[in-house]
Amino acid sequence: MKIFNNFDKYRFIILLFQLASVHSDVTPSIRDALPSPVHVQEGEDALVTCVIRNGDGRAVLWKRRMENGQNKILTAGDIRTAADTRYSVLHETAPHQSEKVHSAGDVWVLVIRKVKPSDSGMYICEVNSDPVVRSFHALSVLPRGLVPPENTTDSYSQTFFNDPFSGRVHNYTDCCVNSNVSQSCLGFCNIQNILDGNTGQDPEYCEQDFPIIVRCMADGRDHVPCCIQERVPDICQDVCRGEYTIITDNIKTHFSCSAYTEQTLACIVEGIELLPSPPEDVEVEALSQKSFKISWSPPTANHPTVTNYRIVLKALRSFDAHLIDSSESSTPKQKTVNREELVSPDQNSTVLNDLSPFTMYEITVAAVNKHGSSLPSYALRALTLNSAKTEPSKVVDAPALPNITKCCIEKGITHSKCVNKLCDPKAAGDITMTDLMICAPWAADTFTCLSNGIDHTACCKNRGLPDVCQSFCSGNISTIDFNHFKCIRYMSEYSNCLLQGYGVIPGPPTRVHVTNIATDYAIVHWASPRILGDTVQHYNVHYRRFTTDDNDYAFVEKVYSPYILEDLDSNVDYEVFIVAVNNHGIGEPSTRLIFKTQSKIVEEEIEKALSYNVTECCESVSVSSVCMPLCSYDASMIDLKLLAGICSGEFHKLIRCGAGGRNHGSCCARRGVASACQSICTGVIADSLHNTAKNCIPFIGNIVQCFEEGTGLLPGPIEELHATKVTGNSIDIQWLAPSDTTNITGYIVYYQKVDNTSAYETPLKLRNLINTTDTSVTITNLENGGLYNIFVVTHNEHGTSLPSSILMINCSGESSTKIVNSVPSPPHALAVSGHSATWVTISWQPPEFSHPQEIISYEIHHKSTGEDSFSILESSVTSHTFYNLTPNTQYIIYVTANSTHGKSMPSETLIAWTDPAYPAFVEPPTVHPINLVMEGSSMSILCIAMGTPTPTISLYISGRLVRQDTARHMVTVIHNVTRDMDQISCYADNGYGAPMQASRKITISHVPAIQASGITMAAKGDSVSLECRVSAQPRPQLAFWKDPQGRVPVIQGPKYDIKILPDNDEEDKFTMRLTINQISETDEGDYYCHAENAFGSAVQPVSVRIRNVPASHNITQCCMDQNVSSSCMDACSFYLDIDAVIDKPECIADFDKLMKCAADGSDHRSCCVAWGVPRRCLDWCRGEPLPTARLCVLSHTRQIVGCFHEGRDKLPGPPQNIKIVALDSHSVKISWEPPIKNPHTVDIYRVFWRPIGLKIPEKIDTLETELTISSLKDGVTYECVVKAGNHLGTSTLTEPLQFTMNDKYITHQLSPIDDESSHTGVTIGIALACLIVAGIVVVAVWLVKYKKVHLQNYKVSLFPPFAYLFDKCLSSKILGLKSQGGVAFENPSYLREMNSDTTGNHQNPSDATVNNSRSMGVASVSAGTGWRPEALQFPQEVNPTLYEELKLGQDGAGFKRLKP
Repeated sequence: MKIFNNFDKYRFIILLFQLASVHSDVTPSIRDALPSPVHVQEGEDALVTCVIRNGDGRAVLWKRRMENGQNKILTAGDIRTAADTRYSVLHETAPHQSEKVHSAGDVWVLVIRKVKPSDSGMYICEVNSDPVVRSFHALSVLPRGLVPPENTTDSYSQTFFNDPFSGRVHNYTDCCVNSNVSQSCLGFCNIQNILDGNTGQDPEYCEQDFPIIVRCMADGRDHVPCCIQERVPDICQDVCRGEYTIITDNIKTHFSCSAYTEQTLACIVEGIELLPSPPEDVEVEALSQKSFKISWSPPTANHPTVTNYRIVLKALRSFDAHLIDSSESSTPKQKTVNREELVSPDQNSTVLNDLSPFTMYEITVAAVNKHGSSLPSYALRALTLNSAKTEPSKVVDAPALPNITKCCIEKGITHSKCVNKLCDPKAAGDITMTDLMICAPWAADTFTCLSNGIDHTACCKNRGLPDVCQSFCSGNISTIDFNHFKCIRYMSEYSNCLLQGYGVIPGPPTRVHVTNIATDYAIVHWASPRILGDTVQHYNVHYRRFTTDDNDYAFVEKVYSPYILEDLDSNVDYEVFIVAVNNHGIGEPSTRLIFKTQSKIVEEEIEKALSYNVTECCESVSVSSVCMPLCSYDASMIDLKLLAGICSGEFHKLIRCGAGGRNHGSCCARRGVASACQSICTGVIADSLHNTAKNCIPFIGNIVQCFEEGTGLLPGPIEELHATKVTGNSIDIQWLAPSDTTNITGYIVYYQKVDNTSAYETPLKLRNLINTTDTSVTITNLENGGLYNIFVVTHNEHGTSLPSSILMINCSGESSTKIVNSVPSPPHALAVSGHSATWVTISWQPPEFSHPQEIISYEIHHKSTGEDSFSILESSVTSHTFYNLTPNTQYIIYVTANSTHGKSMPSETLIAWTDPAYPAFVEPPTVHPINLVMEGSSMSILCIAMGTPTPTISLYISGRLVRQDTARHMVTVIHNVTRDMDQISCYADNGYGAPMQASRKITISHVPAIQASGITMAAKGDSVSLECRVSAQPRPQLAFWKDPQGRVPVIQGPKYDIKILPDNDEEDKFTMRLTINQISETDEGDYYCHAENAFGSAVQPVSVRIRNVPASHNITQCCMDQNVSSSCMDACSFYLDIDAVIDKPECIADFDKLMKCAADGSDHRSCCVAWGVPRRCLDWCRGEPLPTARLCVLSHTRQIVGCFHEGRDKLPGPPQNIKIVALDSHSVKISWEPPIKNPHTVDIYRVFWRPIGLKIPEKIDTLETELTISSLKDGVTYECVVKAGNHLGTSTLTEPLQFTMNDKYITHQLSPIDDESSHTGVTIGIALACLIVAGIVVVAVWLVKYKKVHLQNYKVSLFPPFAYLFDKCLSSKILGLKSQGGVAFENPSYLREMNSDTTGNHQNPSDATVNNSRSMGVASVSAGTGWRPEALQFPQEVNPTLYEELKLGQDGAGFKRLKP
């Protein structure tokens, strides 16, 4: 449960980022910002000391805080400005201080001579810097009558005060939290914080909380005796007994007790160890009119040391004395009487006798031992019993009332109204003034009868009846006059006294106590009354808030024990009592019980104590005490204003502790943190502080949410990573688990071989990893002599920790057991943050990989280019300034990080130049308007340059030269601003020294523009993603709608998953992705991408359509169509059963047909290559015949068929119904339908076309089912094929289509059937030509056998027409091979195009127009040897090229490439 609002919770990083805007110059600091008070006797000289570091000659002022809150200046530098001559300043003003003295700081001492008590107060040491740095010093002037603190040697002190704070562990934060102490004042709830001055808050701010804080500090113990022995004045002893006097305008409250703070706190620390806590469960039971029984439980702390219990009774005038008018009470005022009793420690109860009757007592119990006592327990109030009460001799279930009516009638009362009202004791409470006036003549008789011979005066007194009314109670009344009219308001109490006197109503409930006290309820228990307990019908509970003001009781009727009091307020004292009710009326009240409800924030504080402690981290890395208030997720703005200038140098420590060694990157990405700022989520500042603050302020809330969430969910980092053994091929490493292992699932060991370049990189993941649950692991199979980077992270279901360090180990040939410790990663982002002719300031960022609680120092290596060796400087901060440098000189600088375990690798090397004597200087460009530049508007740019001679200023916008002029000021107005004009640079050069350039990156705001993905086809039950690309600045509000008007939004849920992905490179680009899971008919239709920012909005539709998926393929029909022999048909079913025919030799001839049917129009060669199928058998993987099938049947058939099964539902079939339509004399539109097989798996289509006779095809990829091809030549015949593909592979090519361009018409479009029927003559001619070529082949064979000339070389050397006929013959039906319209088509150059088809040359669907001349920027790819007829060629195999090896992978690079 959280009680903090979001703003308060996440201010920590907001404050830290504002530190980034502080200039990088060295800022003064005052290390003693919380010094101890100065105690001086009256009349002596007071010396108040202030030590300032890095003052650099800035003026130092001494001020005094006056009573009106104003600060009065006493001195400025060495000069006194106050009129009081007693003030002066001591300061060493030697002109040449040594480096050692300078680093220790300047000492400024304020001297006040002959101090007076009025000089006590707060003095301020202030450095006149920007921002101002101050320290506060308390001065306490003691009058001569008081002795300042001094060491004592008495026996009491020697047991503790020789080392008074050796056990300063008293932490009473829980009590403070339960008592609703302000969160910012909890620093005072720890003795050690107070003594060390680390309370984190100004005491004046917590003044209202001090009463509760002091009460919790005393912890129920009475520390006054110790304080007296330590000579603490009585006016300061209120703290010793858990009380605090709030400082008010009363002068007595302004006495300073600061001189005795240490003694008081020492007494409290000692008392917590020695004194007992108060007794618990105190109860009081009234036994008689003069006795109480008091019981209790022993104290929880130091119970065995108790020597006795002290019981104190305080007699009260009445329970509600402040509610009764003194004029109406017969009891005279008397002094409060206290009575004290001591009880032995072995007793937990006692009876106190000889008490006063009819008296209300307040009872407390304290535990006592030899060292002192506890504070009293909570107070109980009880009433001694009535001495005049008559107890019946026998208790009956329902004792009868006396017959008062009969008595009245016998006394002669005849008025019916008087008989019914005044003669009925139950109705006496309803008597009115009219009734008294009417019945006044019979008053003596009626009240005599009502008294029934019993004197009820005692009860009436106890119930507060005035004296004039008590004659009614005794029955001794003769007449009634107007004085008795005031008794009307007490008639109900009078009636109860009558019933009590008659002995017909029950007594008080007994054993009243409260349990299960919570924040808003408590359970009240009681037992039945001892008197007429068996007549009780029910009980009434009365309760109220316990205050000193008039506060009426609330009551609950007709309840029974136990009863739950509900709807109580948190942390409030309540008072409760019980009354019993029978059929006659209400009995006596029980003992009043006081209890206090719990605080609502107990659970939150417990949870906070168990969570990650960012303050502890800051303390471990030596964040200065001044900056510790910032080391919290709840840091305040007040702290920032005071500490920003001092703490800017420790910003990286605060961020690193804020991240807590956890990797919050996934959380930041999920919450929309810009990529440039996500390094902060890993505790790293990748850029300069200024740039980081400028870019990441909009995401501060997101980052802090991730920090606080992640420190509770993510595991912490490991510690002490080291190698224990190194061999030539293995490394043994060990580490320590984080201190909190409750949320750790395991460890991930990352390692990777590196070289001299990659060794300096710090990626969060390396190439190799090992998962383990142990804190040690052996890394094997390493390369001998290799250099390896190793780090370890913890992980659980929520994420991982960050690496705490890096091991860099060289695997040598010899085994070594020497321990190698891990070290931080190198410092990075080394940059020049300031420079001039004689000095250079460099800054860097700390290591990316280091434990958040590790203390890191730095070594700075530097030299000029003319020096031979580097000089080394040490630093504990992340910046350094080099002084006394030579102008116009180049310096080489790098930095290393040092930890307790070793030195890191060097940072990158920085080359820094000092300025020449009179260089050109240019200021960063000034742009107007400053904060709002809109696309299409105008902006003015001012470039200011200085130097002698006058420099030439050049204005560059996004790297393009816009204007150039020789001047010192140049104003340029840019009209029609476009969004790419975000980088503006002013360049100045005067020919002397190096030119200078200053740049500024601006944000160009523009209206959102959306590019949608169009129509997406999907099968029912699939998951489909719809995307829109959005360009907008500033960041727009993005949403998906189901209607263009935006009335029906798409809601994130199990059905719809909406992701907004910012572009990593361009901050104004976003991707909207809607994923529809298990799509159904109701999901089909249009969706609308909506983007809106301050400058406008845009809407674009995206659509999804459902395509029916055909049933599983049955290859039986295919086998019949291919004329598979009947004896081999056993292999044909819903899939190819190769086991049924693999042992049948007669079926070998049918294997080409079986493979064609099993391939089912898909190209499975990628899978086959992965399974080691050699090149000679790969044609079967796409359903093509093999020249020599026998070689592949036994060895690779099963692997090929396995690939068929694997790709059956994953690879698409060939596209259907290819159509070509002419658009003009040079363009056609090719369209097709999706494949019948697995259309839902298609990711892309590839189209090939070429002029007939050429072997160099063109190809293009598209997501659509149509494509426009332009730049075709008139009168040329083209052929075209299409195939479908996805990331797993492709289909086979479609049957080729031929078309001829002629004006706007296609003169002929040939399908395979048309070509075969209409070109019979051509086929016959080719057949005759083939006979001639056959003779040539015979000759070629002879040449191959005897002349060592390859057939292919011979073919190439043929006259081109014969070579073409040679190819035709090899693929003609005359030789028994397949024919496809006279031309055999296949994928161009298999090895160079394998299943990368689906990834290369993708084209945006909206640009599906191809220009052969590449005028549209579309790549036209040459496909090797074209669609060559591969069937009967006899190529030789050569080793694959490097490109082929990379493309095929390690497994596929083992076979050779076919050489044409």
